[in-house]
Amino acid sequence: MKNFMPNHIFINRESSNDNISIFYDEPTFVVIANKDDLATIQLIDESKKPGIYILLGDNKRYIGQASNSIFTRLQQHNINKSWWNKLIFFGREDGHLSKAQLDLLERKIIKKMRKSSVDLDNSTQGNQSYIDKLSRFSAISLLNKVERILVDIANIDLFEVEEFESGIDSQNSNLNDSVSIKFGEATYTGKSCRAVFVQLVSKLLLSSEIEKLTDLITLDEPNTLQIIGTMKRISGKGTVLTKQIESSKYHVYVNFSKQGLCTQINRMAKLTDKQVHFERW
Repeated sequence: MKNFMPNHIFINRESSNDNISIFYDEPTFVVIANKDDLATIQLIDESKKPGIYILLGDNKRYIGQASNSIFTRLQQHNINKSWWNKLIFFGREDGHLSKAQLDLLERKIIKKMRKSSVDLDNSTQGNQSYIDKLSRFSAISLLNKVERILVDIANIDLFEVEEFESGIDSQNSNLNDSVSIKFGEATYTGKSCRAVFVQLVSKLLLSSEIEKLTDLITLDEPNTLQIIGTMKRISGKGTVLTKQIESSKYHVYVNFSKQGLCTQINRMAKLTDKQVHFERW
């Protein structure tokens, strides 16, 4: 089980349309936001720095770089690319990313993306430029931190088709298959990973274990960090992203990919000092 946590996490919500998450793991920052949040993005310091940005929309991705202001590039793509609805960008807090490092990062992400099942909007393989060993090591280290933040904390795998706003009824496995995990001494079985996840959360919330889950609970709408809340969460498109736990006041955020659900179950296992085994997942 991974023990990685970023040094600081900040989540900003200034209105119903602003849902900007900023993750820090020195010297790295990662920003995740919706396209609708561009007006607010321009107000944060990270958007004014050099970095790599990724546009996401359904099964489509675009990777780009900005050697000066990331926000300037996002503004341009807001005009010339209409298909994206979510974005991720990252860089160094001190702004020290050279053109050679940006070229390397962009090229590596494009290469990995082309091996995945997503539709890549980039028409080239990225720029090829000379980079010394120290700069290469620094850039790769930064990329590793970014990928860990996205997968372990934000539940996003850049190289997998994520279930952004897919609704709570989508299944993560074939209905003829049975999903099963062992959590502590109990076994949970269902027709989908999501169904098993809801079962587990329900059992923990309705038991004394709820006291150990305070880090995951908010009095507001749940999100990808505080996955349990007292309010239903609905996306800007009207999709319900949560599932109410029967016989309780709680709603749990369920709009995760299969890997995302696994990550959340591991978080709960760590908080409750339980062993988890994904028997059929």
